[in-house]
Amino acid sequence: MEHEEDNDASESEETEAMKPLGMHFEPSQYNKKIKLSTRCHIFETLKTLDKLEHPLTSSERDWFENHPQFKHIFHMPREPNHKLMGMWMLLLRTAKIEKKKEAWFVVNGVPIRYGLREHALMSGLDCRCYPLDYKEAGGTVFRRKYFLRKKKITLEDVRRHLLVMQPDRTRDRLKMAVLYFLGSIIAGYTKDSGRDAMGIDDFVVSAVNDLGFCVSFPWGRLSFENMLEEISHTMSHFNGVVVKENALWPVPGFCIPLEFLLFEAVPILANTYVDQIPEADASCPRMCRRKFKRTGQKGFPLKNIGDTLGTTTVSYPSNCHY
Repeated sequence: MEHEEDNDASESEETEAMKPLGMHFEPSQYNKKIKLSTRCHIFETLKTLDKLEHPLTSSERDWFENHPQFKHIFHMPREPNHKLMGMWMLLLRTAKIEKKKEAWFVVNGVPIRYGLREHALMSGLDCRCYPLDYKEAGGTVFRRKYFLRKKKITLEDVRRHLLVMQPDRTRDRLKMAVLYFLGSIIAGYTKDSGRDAMGIDDFVVSAVNDLGFCVSFPWGRLSFENMLEEISHTMSHFNGVVVKENALWPVPGFCIPLEFLLFEAVPILANTYVDQIPEADASCPRMCRRKFKRTGQKGFPLKNIGDTLGTTTVSYPSNCHY
């Protein structure tokens, strides 16, 4: 499957359109750490699906494992801890640009692009254009049946239903499992539990009413746009200065491509922190064929990554097809 961006411009045209306007953070901020957390709950979600009181049927499991996009998430090594300091290092080096459909990071003078192409190659998710009238897809039958007239459906609401449901001919349990999967991995929110939890996007709740639509919809584009929005929000929040280094900053949505991006773009970091998975299928996307090295810690300290990076200016070209 080929993934195309809206404008198939040449690299020279993209560079011209980029028009750097400077950086959001000064170099004096680059060593400031922060407590990042993610709302992309891959490990917990797949564990929940594996441990249901009434196990998934073969047809329910096949729906996920044969899904052209979601199957790759089941291929990934199940790592309980995300490695987010590489992402934070990139965010500290975000460039101000006029083009709003991608993000650029400048690491030791080398620009690194995060666009639809990189998101698709890393994740294997469909990043094509949205279908016409896609927001009208699905319907409200499933929502009315299980959530009555609740204006806000939280991830915990969905989980409670899923844990006690049994397989049925209407495939409602599968729809509930898909909603839980989407709300906890693909289209999560900053606050997804507790009294102040945000509701799952109404479009996602409606979409699960049509499982065929959930197979063909370009979830990659949706997850990419959510991440771009989060990058913009992060830049606005800090406004160039990391004031509280111990503050907790949650990252919603499918952040795996951005989590791997720095290590993909800078070979010295890839060699130090990432292992190849030799048994992985060559047709799988990058995230299925890579895993972070085990260090005995939950993550990689920002200082360690910075020391390894040093002053190297070697990185893969932004138009690399990996």
